[in-house]
Amino acid sequence: METIKNYLESMFAQLPNTPEVWKAKDELWQMMEDRYNDLIGSGKTENEAVGAVIAEFGNLEELADTLGISQAMNQTRQANAKTLSLEDALAFVREKSKGAFVIGIAVLLFICCCTGPIVATSLVDNDASAGLGTVCMFLMIAAGVGLCVFENIKMSKWDFLKNEPYQISAETATQIYQESESYRSTSALLTAVGIILILLCVLPVSILGYLNISESLTSFGAAVMFYFIGTGVLILVSTNGREKAYKEILSLNSQSTIAGSYVPKNAKGEQYNSKELTAIMSLYWPTITCLYLIWSFLTFQWGHTWIIWPVAGIIHLLIKNLFGQGEK
Repeated sequence: METIKNYLESMFAQLPNTPEVWKAKDELWQMMEDRYNDLIGSGKTENEAVGAVIAEFGNLEELADTLGISQAMNQTRQANAKTLSLEDALAFVREKSKGAFVIGIAVLLFICCCTGPIVATSLVDNDASAGLGTVCMFLMIAAGVGLCVFENIKMSKWDFLKNEPYQISAETATQIYQESESYRSTSALLTAVGIILILLCVLPVSILGYLNISESLTSFGAAVMFYFIGTGVLILVSTNGREKAYKEILSLNSQSTIAGSYVPKNAKGEQYNSKELTAIMSLYWPTITCLYLIWSFLTFQWGHTWIIWPVAGIIHLLIKNLFGQGEK
């Protein structure tokens, strides 16, 4: 029966998500179930019964008038959409997650590249050490750029998901959603750790500066501060990348179709009145984090710069209420 049910889901996947279509789907399921039970009762094997049911009820165009969904059939969206297999969906999530970790390492290298000159000059303050520190800085930048380029080329093989219409089956949607829900608690923990590392970045330089042991150790404290920030950002980027991978797969099915019902409404994140605004708002909190760090490091007024978070939260809430479409 599971084979028949999956086949039924694929038949109705791209029909409009309306009460009439749902009623027709339920009616056809009842007809298929009754026919299957009759065949099993007459001595047919399970495989024979499944094959007979699909052969008899498997053409939805022939049944459209009987089920009263002829108009819905004519309005079907993405009629030629291809189905992304479960194996490909899982592979996309794995590669997107690994890619996010690689990009996170690249960002860490960018943030920490300035520690080369800091450490080198703190050990030996001369032209040779300054030059060596500068070389280390540019090597870290080059490595970060290389990782970004490599990852961009590697992930380009999945561009077909953006350029062509694709959908996922009910089985794929269910498994991907279950994985995303299982990852939710881990994501929350990692996000908290990343934010804490960023907020505590001033501790090394503050403690060493307060102890006033030596200027060299204070410089090392400044270098450690950047690694605190870089590690925190690495964790945030990596965690967000995996969550985004789940959402990209779950967003393949349009909410206006039956296939869209495979995914719970809270699985696609915040949606807005336009795709452009949705894309902009996906970068909202990373941008706020960058502004917070820039403002804090330029002024060193850590006791005041925290105000950016409640203000940003109020602005986000206003935008969501004015232009949001709720959880999809």
